[in-house]
This record gives sequence, structure tokens and C-alpha cells, in this order.
Amino acid sequence: MKRSLIYVVLGTMLLVGSFTFVSNGWTDERDVLSFISTTDEDRPIILMNTQGEVLQKLRTEPGHLYTFTWSPDRRSIAYEACQNANCQIYLMEISTNVRRHAHHQLTFNGDKNEWPAWSPNGKWIAFTSERAGDRDIYKMDVDGENVIRLTKERKCDEPVWSPDSRWIAFVSHHDATLFVMDAEGKNVRHLGKRGEALLKCTWSPDGKQIAFISADIEDGIVYTIEVIDVDGQNMRQLTKSENGIVIRELAWSPSGKWIAYILTQPNGNIAQLFANGVVNIVDTVGGGGKPIEATKGIGARYLSWAPTEFLSVSPSAEKQTVLWGQLKQTKK
Repeated sequence: MKRSLIYVVLGTMLLVGSFTFVSNGWTDERDVLSFISTTDEDRPIILMNTQGEVLQKLRTEPGHLYTFTWSPDRRSIAYEACQNANCQIYLMEISTNVRRHAHHQLTFNGDKNEWPAWSPNGKWIAFTSERAGDRDIYKMDVDGENVIRLTKERKCDEPVWSPDSRWIAFVSHHDATLFVMDAEGKNVRHLGKRGEALLKCTWSPDGKQIAFISADIEDGIVYTIEVIDVDGQNMRQLTKSENGIVIRELAWSPSGKWIAYILTQPNGNIAQLFANGVVNIVDTVGGGGKPIEATKGIGARYLSWAPTEFLSVSPSAEKQTVLWGQLKQTKK
């Protein structure tokens, strides 16, 4: 009964618009992309399926939305919002997003609390903070209590949980290095240095590989997406940007077949770095191949994949509910 009620509430949410989707291979029904729109003035989180349909817009408050993370139970989003350079982490219940605002502040210590990452077991949220002076990684309970500092290295950033919640991968901007540590901040392992900078990492759904963005100087700055085994072996390049094109943000799809990332062309303008991003998809199974452009006509700042179980339920044999109430006929 409770589960049915959740579906009824979610099914009443307004479904809006659609974007142009370049359909040339990315058609996995299990994968739904979520990203922050910089085209919309209020920066909602857009949820889009593989047909290019916008299934939902989630609006947050207060301040400007920069990053977000889904809860494993599909009911909440923790997100980073900034007001006048003061960045804090908030919690939003999905079921109340349309009916009323329900945003609970989780962090208060310091003005740089960023990059929330919800552990797959639902117990913790890891995040980056400068509350002790240096930029380090912390974790807290999902209600914001029991904050624990996990790193004491300079410029540690962007934590990502392993699928079993036992490990956290992160990058060090201080020496352009990829690291893995356990959930208590111990057993730190160095997975390698690549290029002039490392910007972001993402864990494969099977927990065997980590992908990351590196930047190197080759007659300009060239960005690549690399994949490496969790033991530090078998590093390979998945895709590469053209000179002057920046790769920022990436996320491995729940199906394991794709990595989504954002391409921008700032043209020397730092504001454009976050304003004109286009989401691309690259195949991880076939060794990369030609990237697929997933969105047109909208700026994307940050992206993530929505939890698989949240996206599709089947109330009957004739109809399939696709993400929060959108119905489509299916042939038997």
C-alpha cells in the first residue's frame, strides 16, 4: 500500500518538454540521465530518457545549484547550493518537491561544503569541505550528524563511492593524482598520476574500474577520459577532446555501457565554462568509439544518472510507467 501511494504521488508530477536527442546508438531503457540546466534561469535538475524526452524538472532552493547526488532509496536528493560564495549541502525529499518546498540544510561549519556523494548503502554522505583550512574529504550521516574528516591532504576533491560502499575514490588537485581509500579514510592507495591535472572520477557499476578526466598540454590543453582498473593496472584512453574543448563532469551509467560527460568551449571566458555545456555519451564496452551528442539547445553544468529502480515500474501488462508517471503503451 505504501509503495503504491508513492507511485500515485510521483505520478501526479508535471512532465515537461523535450530536447533534441541524436539517436545513433544510445537506447538503453535502463538509463535515465539527470543534469543541471543552466539554460533555465532557476537551474532545475532535468531528467531525460534515451529518447530525448524531458521527464521531470526538479527545482531546488536556496541559492544556485552546483552539484547533487541521489539517495539509494530514490526518495531524496542531497545537493550543493551557493549564495554569495557560501556553499552548503541541503537535502530535498523528492515526493514533496512539487507540493511544497522541503529542503533541509545539512552543513553549517565553514562556507565551502561541496560535492556531496551518497553512499550506495544509504548510510553516509561524503563531501568536500574547507572547514579546517585545507580542502579535504569528510563524511556525515544522512541527517548531517557525526561528521568525520577522512583526508588530511591538500586539495582533495570530488569523492565517489564504490558500489559496495567500502571505498571512496577521489582526486588530488595538488599533484594531479587519483586515490582510493576505505570508508574510514584509511588504506589509501595511489592509482597513478596522469597529465597536468585530474578533474573528476567515476566508479564502474561492477566496482572493477574507475574512469577519470585528465588534462595535458599538447600545443594547448587537451582533455581525455581515461579508464583504469581499481588495482592501478590497464589504464586506457576512452575519448579525447579537440584543442580548446574542455571535458568536465562524467558519470558511469547504471547499465555499465556508457559514460556521460559534459563538453564546453569557454573561448577564454570562465563564465562560458559552466554555461554552454553539452552532454555527450561514449560507449565503454566497445572501446570508446564515436561519442554521441545527447542534448542540444540547453546548457548543462553537472550530471548524474538517476537510480535505475526509480525509473520504471509496471502497474499493468499493457502500460509501463516510465519515471514518475509518464505512461506509454507497450506491445505484448
